[in-house]
Amino acid sequence: MEFIHNCRLVTINIGLYKRWRVATGIVVVFFLASLSGILYSPLEEWSAKFANRNYNGEGLIEILEAFFWLSASLAYLFLLIRNVRQRRWTMTSTWFLFFTCFCFLAFGEEVSWGQHIFHFQPTETVISFNKQNEFNIHNLNLSKIFDLEKEYNLTYFLNPLFYALCGILWLVVPLLKKAGWLQRNRLFAALPAPSYPTVLFLGANIAAYIIVDKLFFDIGEIFELALALTGLMVPLDIMFDDSIQPAAFSFCKKAA
Repeated sequence: MEFIHNCRLVTINIGLYKRWRVATGIVVVFFLASLSGILYSPLEEWSAKFANRNYNGEGLIEILEAFFWLSASLAYLFLLIRNVRQRRWTMTSTWFLFFTCFCFLAFGEEVSWGQHIFHFQPTETVISFNKQNEFNIHNLNLSKIFDLEKEYNLTYFLNPLFYALCGILWLVVPLLKKAGWLQRNRLFAALPAPSYPTVLFLGANIAAYIIVDKLFFDIGEIFELALALTGLMVPLDIMFDDSIQPAAFSFCKKAA
């Protein structure tokens, strides 16, 4: 039985690395597409639309982001229902509920709460206070709402907050837990931990965003795609590996 259990862990571990490789491949494709438009001017317009660089259209990358966020929300909902059925309500259930809502909120904002799907037209009042004439929160024109002289868009404040929250919950806290620093904290000890490949994927993309976006060219949308992929990979890590506990990473060990 122990041999079968460890063989199952090996199979699951291979699946973890497959997800990591697929996610990395998707991000690399969009990065190269964006880079091609910068290096070769005839591809500049196509590249900007494909990778949504300084382009306000609804390109492939945003469609994928919306799909990944919705899938992540449904995956967390499944984990919530499973956890409640098995253990009643726990602190981990609360985390699953939080991430279900968090990912659904990201999905809703990505599709402007159905506007990009059903192509409905918001009211003139909504349009007048939204920088991109869309039915969402993150593009609210704060300058017009509060009658400010300088141009301020709510996304200037929400984006850093959103990035920081994803980085803390899916990178910083898991690493601190791995180091044994948060095991006594009831709240964070119950946080479902992603696999090591997922943490590595997010950390690498954060580093790439800080370096490339700040020093070379805009890859903000590509970074948001990486966050959406991470958002989906985390519940999949938990869903397909029962050995992943809220307080630790999962590693496949050889049988003694």
